[in-house]
Amino acid sequence: MRTLGVAEVALLAVSCLLTACAGSGGGGSGGAPKPACKPPATTTVSFATNIQPIFNRSCALAGCHVGPVPTGPVDLSVGQAYGQTVNVKSAQQPNLKRFLPGKPDQSYIVHKIEGGPNISGIIMPQGCPGAPLNGARCLSADDIAAIRQWVTECALNN
Repeated sequence: MRTLGVAEVALLAVSCLLTACAGSGGGGSGGAPKPACKPPATTTVSFATNIQPIFNRSCALAGCHVGPVPTGPVDLSVGQAYGQTVNVKSAQQPNLKRFLPGKPDQSYIVHKIEGGPNISGIIMPQGCPGAPLNGARCLSADDIAAIRQWVTECALNN
């Protein structure tokens, strides 16, 4: 019987390792998870500083998206908004996430605030453009751009 050399043993070990890992979901074909959104080295939009204040003045108001049983299907108040929106399926369009990190055009809330064709119901905030309800403020173009940019930058909880 022939004895294997160090190089041959190393090659055999690497081959076995690659074969064993090929179907483990770690990058092989079939059923492998899609890579998570990779945020840029520096972000320009912060959830706490830029996005939550937009929700506070335009969405998280009595009679709208606030409290343990909000009128809308999601609570956008401080401490609740992030967990109820990022990577969470939309109740109105279950094939979309409310916010899909890195993909504003595939994020249902972006569709709702822009009045996209794939929304159920009406544009948000309710009554916009024009006369918003419950003391809300309609979103400005800058507000919408900030939300889109935050999602593009991976919708971080920062």
